[in-house]
Amino acid sequence: MLTPREQQILEILGKGTRSPTLLASELGITQSGATQALQKLEKKGILTRTKVGRNVFYRPIEEPKQAKKTATDEDLDLIMGSYHSLSKVWTHVLRLDLTHEELSKVREARNLLEEILVKHGKSVE
Repeated sequence: MLTPREQQILEILGKGTRSPTLLASELGITQSGATQALQKLEKKGILTRTKVGRNVFYRPIEEPKQAKKTATDEDLDLIMGSYHSLSKVWTHVLRLDLTHEELSKVREARNLLEEILVKHGKSVE
């Protein structure tokens, strides 16, 4: 039996793979709270976890029933190139005098590209 919070998490994950950080921001809870909830659902056998570098992503074991448009290899190659470009730029961005919000947006963009790649079974390493 799932709690209302667990059902809410599954609804969100039904829309696509999420990291604990992204889920926490969507739910308005701490990252630690999101991580604990996701780990609990993983132990119940409802979610599966994928680790890419230092990042962890969760998705339902059963794929959502809605029709999905699949990305082509060309699309994924472009996303992979963008991801690697953002990764290379990251060290330079850190040297700039950017606000915390600006740095956060760059990190979010990179994480979103990584999530897309993981969702489609591509390794970013």
